[in-house]
Amino acid sequence: MIDALISGKLIKSPELKTGQSGKYYCQFLLSVAIGEDKPVIVSGMAFAEVAEKVARLQKGDALSVVGALKPSEWTDKATGVTKHGLSITANASLSAYDIKKRRPIAEKTANTNGAPSPNYDAMPFNDSIPF
Repeated sequence: MIDALISGKLIKSPELKTGQSGKYYCQFLLSVAIGEDKPVIVSGMAFAEVAEKVARLQKGDALSVVGALKPSEWTDKATGVTKHGLSITANASLSAYDIKKRRPIAEKTANTNGAPSPNYDAMPFNDSIPF
């Protein structure tokens, strides 16, 4: 097993499904740029809360997942050719939508006393710099 962090774009919109045990799961496909002309396609599977988060996304959305990565092999039904790929079982996920929700919470709890963090964008940078 390889622990991995994979970031890419969803090739198609994931669907939330319910297994026989009654727990949620979600399958997804990520197009991952590796610096070459052709991206690598990584198939993924998520369960429970992670599946619910991934299923809210749409085709083309950026997604990062952490989990167990393993090589996969299958035979193409149309050509009979053996193909190779990668699959990941996601333990956690992060999308741009998660950051928007978490940022205000993180800023409020950044100080140990619970006071809101200072707004550094509004502070002037006029301190002297000796050269």
